[in-house]
Amino acid sequence: MGLLKRLVWPFVLCFILSISPSYADTNVKVGTVFFDPPFVMSINQGFDIDLIRAIFQRMKTSYEIIPMDYNQLFTALNDGTIDIAIGGISISPDREAVYIFTLPYMVSKGQFLILKNSGIKSIDNLLGGKVGVIRGEEQGGVFYNYLSTNYINQFQLMKFDDMEDIITALSNKSITAAFLNQPTAAYWEQNGGGQFKALGQPAIIGSGYGIMALPTHSALIGTINQQLQGIEKDNTYLNLYGTYFSD
Repeated sequence: MGLLKRLVWPFVLCFILSISPSYADTNVKVGTVFFDPPFVMSINQGFDIDLIRAIFQRMKTSYEIIPMDYNQLFTALNDGTIDIAIGGISISPDREAVYIFTLPYMVSKGQFLILKNSGIKSIDNLLGGKVGVIRGEEQGGVFYNYLSTNYINQFQLMKFDDMEDIITALSNKSITAAFLNQPTAAYWEQNGGGQFKALGQPAIIGSGYGIMALPTHSALIGTINQQLQGIEKDNTYLNLYGTYFSD
């Protein structure tokens, strides 16, 4: 079984591909975040950026990357500023009530990140502390809702607009921990100059990472799904995954 199937299994069972027209003459507006490594490291680099590039090269379709804060992706989809959104976006029932998603291209997990010299040994030590999350949609966002549900009244949850703000807050001890995408926590542990450490075991959040759109773009999502499956078959996905992830 290919890597993509193993990573998203059993999420892709019973998913039916849409039959969709060519988008060769369309310039697709792709919203993403400014910075959320290893998913997005710049508008030209990152796993999600390279994945989009591979998809649209296969589609022979032009596209434009439009960076913004994570919470703005939802409003940008709603008002038509962008056609699709990508950037470590977890699929969840609340989101699926409003948006549609591609096949999940990776299992979505969250993990706490702390300062290495904080003396914190377990998640229990975070009791009463401030935990930062990236601001999501108006309803709170998947990570915010996960912590609110699974750690009731244990933390003071603090919302941040972007990755730089939350990492700065952790560095200057304005928060005790950050709760991030697990690959992002791993990135900062490995590339944060020895300042940071992942805490606890990663937790499954939602039904995988997916590319998000409004239902009016169902044909486009169907075409992207076809390309995702093709990318797995020719090992493009495997090569991209090996470039950005160490597991």
